Amino acid sequence: MPYVKKLNEAFARILKSHGIATANRLHRTLRNFVVHPKDKVRDEEKTELIYCVPCKNCSRSYVGETGRKFGPRIKEHKKEVDSFTAGTQTRASRARESSVTHKSAITDHAMKENHVINWDKAKVVDREAQRQTRWIKEALWIRKTPMCMNRDAGSHQLSHTWDQVISRSRAPSSCKQSRRDQDVRRTSKRCH
Repeated sequence: MPYVKKLNEAFARILKSHGIATANRLHRTLRNFVVHPKDKVRDEEKTELIYCVPCKNCSRSYVGETGRKFGPRIKEHKKEVDSFTAGTQTRASRARESSVTHKSAITDHAMKENHVINWDKAKVVDREAQRQTRWIKEALWIRKTPMCMNRDAGSHQLSHTWDQVISRSRAPSSCKQSRRDQDVRRTSKRCH
């Protein structure tokens, strides 16, 4: 059994009185400190995920999904936003641009509100290898993220029957995954 100072000695005495011998092992060994067989994967290199991109000027966030790497996907969003917001614009040209619907809701938000997107705070909020399940998770994240800047409800049309359940597990405005959401996700994986 793992060694816990003072507890193991007392437990060993109790077991010894019943004729049971005990053997202890250290909880943290030198091997645990030194050996790490896998390198930690950076968020930019992760694939098959749901991500969140917040705005610097307001509490709105964009929720998206991709099967590709996170880093290049964020660079695509940034490139599109920069292509429309770079350079000087007159009030008339900005009004003309704000009436156009762009490829991404992030670009629409940046143009219409004249806001800056917080690319440094973009993060992975969930991962899923199955495309259909990832679409469902994206729809859930969109629905439970307050002040979401997405134009639609995601690739999966989620029934409004789930609204009460979703409202109980609201995501914080920065799309940070809460401890409760992590526990719910672990529990649902065990149930399947």
